[in-house]
Amino acid sequence: MKNFILVLLTMISTLAVAREHRVIDTLGSSAKGQYVALEEYGYEHQKHSYFVRIKVINVWTSEYVGRPINVELPALRATDLQKARDRAKFLAQDELNRFGIRG
Repeated sequence: MKNFILVLLTMISTLAVAREHRVIDTLGSSAKGQYVALEEYGYEHQKHSYFVRIKVINVWTSEYVGRPINVELPALRATDLQKARDRAKFLAQDELNRFGIRG
């Protein structure tokens, strides 16, 4: 009986963790370090989709600058997350170049 309860609790905790997954990463920074591009990506359980958000922050003033990039794709395959990330990076190139951000 104890093993059954342990297995049941493990399954429930796994489902809770799998509902939403978010990662925040840096894509690069400007030469002087004033601007940093942040990429947030993950999985949204309710929509069954992958999302990617790219924002540029001015670390000297702690404010977001420029136009944020948002991409969302249906989560049909595991490779769709990489497709969403690649598309967001492609769409963000003008903003990254505008602030001199290199990865």
